[in-house]
Amino acid sequence: MNSSITDSKSKGAGNTFVLDLALPQGTDPAILPSVRHGIAQAVYLVLSTGQTAILDQADQLAGLVSGLIEPDLGLVEERLDRLQTIRTMFREEEWLTNEMLNQLQPEPPSNRSLPASDWKRRGRIFSVNFGGKEYFPRYEFDAVYQPLPVIRDILKAFGPVADSWKLAAWFHFPNGWIFEPGPEGPTPVAPKDALDRLDDLLNALKKRQGSYVA
Repeated sequence: MNSSITDSKSKGAGNTFVLDLALPQGTDPAILPSVRHGIAQAVYLVLSTGQTAILDQADQLAGLVSGLIEPDLGLVEERLDRLQTIRTMFREEEWLTNEMLNQLQPEPPSNRSLPASDWKRRGRIFSVNFGGKEYFPRYEFDAVYQPLPVIRDILKAFGPVADSWKLAAWFHFPNGWIFEPGPEGPTPVAPKDALDRLDDLLNALKKRQGSYVA
């Protein structure tokens, strides 16, 4: 796969060049703009410092190029951990779709996205996306599949969240600030299993937003 990289550093003639590169077979065309930008920076760095300084700039040049082709392992590990957490929650929890909630209503609206989309818009429930589909955790609803008022209180206290899986994780996993007594001492409880203890939930949420993440 060949790619031509063109760049210009000034409006004057003679400062534009074309560089033909052979890229590995199967290279995603979507990354070419990033490759073009990085190589243009590297070449400009070398040429602008003069030929005698090329060796002095070798480390910097290598850093520019390697940044294009080497993955950020920390970021990769973080994304893998996130995916594993999501899979765990999805496996251990009961989830409902818009259509399922629609059919579980006494008089299902003709629009199958209702009433879930309306409840979500009004901050009464939240949803997550998995495999390109929207899901709602079962614990958000009472026995007749109406939103529990406590969910709205928690969402309001939680505030805006860019990744709703963070909400799901907070509800799903045991929380050190919510516990129940046991023969071997206090045992942490998941917020989803303590939805009848609003004060404890709000206190745990305050601790999370302070110096402790549970």
